[in-house]
Amino acid sequence: MEKIPTIYERNWSGDRKVIDVLSVTDFDFDNSDAAEKLDGTNVRITVRNGYFVRLEKRRNPSKEEKIRGISEPWYIDANLDGPADQYLFEAAKNTDLSEVPDGEWSAEALGEKIQGNPLHLEGHTLFIFSLESWREKILFKDVPTSFSELRTWLDRQKSIVGNDCGIEGIVWHERLTGRMCKIKRKDFG
Repeated sequence: MEKIPTIYERNWSGDRKVIDVLSVTDFDFDNSDAAEKLDGTNVRITVRNGYFVRLEKRRNPSKEEKIRGISEPWYIDANLDGPADQYLFEAAKNTDLSEVPDGEWSAEALGEKIQGNPLHLEGHTLFIFSLESWREKILFKDVPTSFSELRTWLDRQKSIVGNDCGIEGIVWHERLTGRMCKIKRKDFG
């Protein structure tokens, strides 16, 4: 699994916030969809006949692993008996998968006990953002890509999924290639 690149370069020698230099110069924004970046826990779910049969969560490399050159995250099995993962399993169980094709799908686990519940949701659920039919539900139109306009635009948006809250950010998906890039509100500082 590769990390999704941020649309702008970061100030790595300072505050690590983005600066007004586009980092994805070959990205086709005109032929991309701009989806709400949901603030939860990234998971991968394996679906068979409308039921989940496996749930994995994203694991980021430790400092020691980064020193050894391991920079990209990967998935590990969520632990059904682990207290830290119980709400991930609850989210999977609460999600209607009857129309989800068999396969492995990237999703965001959301809800009351996940990442501080910034979306102000009740209960727990998954949102399968790797399924186009689901992603279509969280698309924004006319998202600016210029630095100052995007910064202002992000601060004014309300979440499509959340209850009376702002958005975490945007993930652009190139329709032809599937490539992605992102921005979070907090990237601007």
